[in-house]
Amino acid sequence: MKQKAFLATIASVVALVATATPALAWEFLGTRDVRDAVDHDAITLPGKHQFSRIRLCVYQRPVHFIDLDVRFANGGTQDVPVRAVIRPGQCTHAIDLVGDDRNISAVHMVYEANTRRRGVGAQIRLFGE
Repeated sequence: MKQKAFLATIASVVALVATATPALAWEFLGTRDVRDAVDHDAITLPGKHQFSRIRLCVYQRPVHFIDLDVRFANGGTQDVPVRAVIRPGQCTHAIDLVGDDRNISAVHMVYEANTRRRGVGAQIRLFGE
């Protein structure tokens, strides 16, 4: 019985470490406060920002992403089919960038923020890995 409890404890610790480790690798790249209605915005990244994946996290109010374009320093772009409602406290899936680590210059977003109450906007944060 003690052996089963010990093995269960070890399995829990391994699962916790495996879950927590990737979250530590995400680097905060920028933020944008958004309001109601369909709109577009960009989070620009001056300097070198080479990442293989990005993700957008939403805070305060839901945001419906319609289109997302990643722009690179070499002039290339990558259209990302997010097209989903992201609820507060949630993030998009990890979005793989095509090619080797890419030097991101900006992330352009077309969205609709569901901020019906006055004075309460949504916040979008960009992370890279």
